[in-house]
Amino acid sequence: MGRRPCCAKGVIRGAWSAWEDKILKNYIKIHGEGKWTDLPQRAGLRRCGKSCRLRWLNYLRPDIKRGNFSEDEEDLIIKLHKLLGNRLENISSD
Repeated sequence: MGRRPCCAKGVIRGAWSAWEDKILKNYIKIHGEGKWTDLPQRAGLRRCGKSCRLRWLNYLRPDIKRGNFSEDEEDLIIKLHKLLGNRLENISSD
């Protein structure tokens, strides 16, 4: 017994259309996030679950901030860079 394949035959690849975005937004608004492998079939999309998840998380989520950094954000980035530099080992995941 194994996992079912992520993408079935006949899935659409490439750029998303406006109507696909609308279908995905409406589905998530009604049913919420989760069960990404089942979402395309339930929503009526011919995409794989991974594609739906990435589209939602990276482009369609309403809380995504777009645009330039504010003055405060820029100052914070500069201060943290002076403090920590480029080294990622300074950041702990505790």
